[in-house]
This record gives sequence, structure tokens and C-alpha cells, in this order.
Amino acid sequence: MENKLSHLHLTVNARVKPLKEISGEMAASFMKDLLLAADMKALGPLAYSGAEDLDFPGQSFVQMITTSHCSLHFFSDKNEIYFDLYSCKLFEPERILGLIDSYFGMESYHGMIYKRGDSKGVTVTKIGKW
Repeated sequence: MENKLSHLHLTVNARVKPLKEISGEMAASFMKDLLLAADMKALGPLAYSGAEDLDFPGQSFVQMITTSHCSLHFFSDKNEIYFDLYSCKLFEPERILGLIDSYFGMESYHGMIYKRGDSKGVTVTKIGKW
């Protein structure tokens, strides 16, 4: 019997429109919309933090989901985000990219989609401009 796809992992590194910060309210709104877009459920509260190390100013947040996790790190001095969504549940990466763009205005991006658990083992697809 062939194994069904069981893990999908999306990573995105993006230069975004100039933002002063990603507020806790914006992070919560983004995560709410992401969970809806991916048809996923939160496992607990959103963990949000501003940078304490001012050599790397910005904000980070992590959401544990019932199928794994999602994180986003924003570096305000570079207008860059680093996004990661890992799940044992399938989702549509294009929908998630559209959501990221609608919230943060991606000027350029690159990333990877990792598929694990099917009969091919791990497949990796580059996305964006490398």
C-alpha cells in the first residue's frame, strides 16, 4: 500500500513594503486569516514578541497548530520577513503566499515547499526568484 502525503512545509524569505512594525493585533489578524485559509486550528495562544536584541530589531510570532506550527519573523531594519508553516495536514501554498502578500506587500521572495511522506520520499520545490 502506497503511503499518502503526510507532511507539507512552506518556507518564505521575503522583502516586504516598508513597515514600522508588525503589531500584536496585526499578527493576531494575520494568524486568524492564515488558519482559515489553511483550514487549520490553533493549539494554544499566539506567542508574540518584540525584539529584545536591538541588533536585530523587529517582531516574531509563533502559533502552535494542531498539526504542527507556524512562525514569522520580521526584521524592521531590512524590511524582511522569514515565514515557516509546517503541517501534517495538506494546505495550498499559493493561498498562503497570497495571504502573506496581502498583509505585508511582498516586493520579492523566494522559498521552498517540502513534501514528505509519499512514495517519492521528500520532494523539494523552489518558489519565487532565487
